[in-house]
Amino acid sequence: MRTSLFSLVVVMACGAPREPLPANASGESAIRIGPTDPLGWLALATATTDAKDEGFGPTNNDHPLVTTVARGELPASVSAIGPAGAMQTFITGAATEVLYGCDGNKLGVTALAGPRLTPGAAWILPPARPTSWQPTALAITTKAKSPAQHSYAIGPLALELVRTADLKGTLTIQRDGRAVHTAPFERQLMDGAEPGPIDLAEGGPGIPEPIAAWSIADNGPILLVLTQPGYEGMTLRPVLVEATSARAIEAMETYLYSCAF
Repeated sequence: MRTSLFSLVVVMACGAPREPLPANASGESAIRIGPTDPLGWLALATATTDAKDEGFGPTNNDHPLVTTVARGELPASVSAIGPAGAMQTFITGAATEVLYGCDGNKLGVTALAGPRLTPGAAWILPPARPTSWQPTALAITTKAKSPAQHSYAIGPLALELVRTADLKGTLTIQRDGRAVHTAPFERQLMDGAEPGPIDLAEGGPGIPEPIAAWSIADNGPILLVLTQPGYEGMTLRPVLVEATSARAIEAMETYLYSCAF
């Protein structure tokens, strides 16, 4: 079943793909990005198998960057930026599989050869992007955390999760102190799942979490990546945050199956 952060209710059940998100009304920003303008693709910067901090993605010694995007959709070389650090160039390789999740689960990916990035979500930029795009990775910092509330600072953004009922909450995104989006989220329990109240400090199924963000240019739009975890996997959901609005970039969504509940 497919769910959405910005629809009327966020329902996380099996972690399967979800229905599209409605966009907010467009706002003013330094750079205008239309609803059909290409924004590129999401990728996963892997950690080596001996790394102490593996992040949430696969570990792999041979492929520093992988994407679930098909080989034929990518150019021969791409520019990509990780959750920290500068943009780097990668050569698009062949389709392969990497271990991800439990019970020997394998994730089908396209491998990209190049330098290692900070492990986590990475952004492959569109090859025909405007010269005004100067992507910069933004740090994500937890400002406050408790079972009932979790807030983050992300450059000019503030993201706050507040529990409103045992299995429900509200997500709010602010930019420069002004709310640009508010939406409910909810955990829908599977058979055998823990029935207690959601714990926003702990996270888990149904609870969105920011994992990467990039400023496209100074005072311009910000590409924010949220995880939407389920009981069997997670979806990486990119959201474009502009001056007065936020909209999901559905074409970039990436679902990662890990293992059965």
